[in-house]
Amino acid sequence: MADEIKHYATGSVIPLGDGFTGKSVLSRLIVNPKISDEELNHILLKTKKSYNIEIEFSSEEIITDNQPIITTLQLYVFPGQRQKIADRSTTFDEILNIFDCFPALLKVSVLLLIYDVTKEHTLQSLEMWLRFAIVKDWIYKDTLIVLVSNKTDLEPANDETIKRVKETIYSYIEDHELPVEMNQIITIKTSCVKMEGIEELRSMSLEWIAERGIRGVGIRDIEKLGEKEEKA
Repeated sequence: MADEIKHYATGSVIPLGDGFTGKSVLSRLIVNPKISDEELNHILLKTKKSYNIEIEFSSEEIITDNQPIITTLQLYVFPGQRQKIADRSTTFDEILNIFDCFPALLKVSVLLLIYDVTKEHTLQSLEMWLRFAIVKDWIYKDTLIVLVSNKTDLEPANDETIKRVKETIYSYIEDHELPVEMNQIITIKTSCVKMEGIEELRSMSLEWIAERGIRGVGIRDIEKLGEKEEKA
């Protein structure tokens, strides 16, 4: 009967960053990195800037401590603009007001701080996005923080800059006395056009959630097995 028990782990992944840094495309590729060139071109060309929250889900069986765990990523992609750019557009704050008490946002498993390597201001804005995540209490002892240098097909990411920003992130964490270790702050370079770093980012997130996400057990499978035994 014990062999029929299924173990589950679920975690929230929140990409933060300015608009047009590639949050939506990255999220769609993280959910499904094994796509054809045609599907990739469709995502690159047809993904438009959203003024609403986008939700993506993906599950995969991960082996942790010699035990298979069905691990689910829950990606919540918010608009990147903090100010209205049109009367009918919504801002990050307006969307968050609706979902502020959403259970998945109470504790975030993986926080992606995304910037566009070709636009210096998107890197500078990460300080604001990090402060916001801290104020919202999204970061806790089991949060993985990933600095994502995106669009490296257009321009190489500067390693010295990445190192400096990583140290700045850790300084903020220390200043706010959050129980996050330095090894919980990592960096990755990505290119959606070349599909570089996507699989690594997905695997990293899945493995983290498998080990530290919200755990559960498939009780219904045990009940079904019991029913079969009674009928036999």
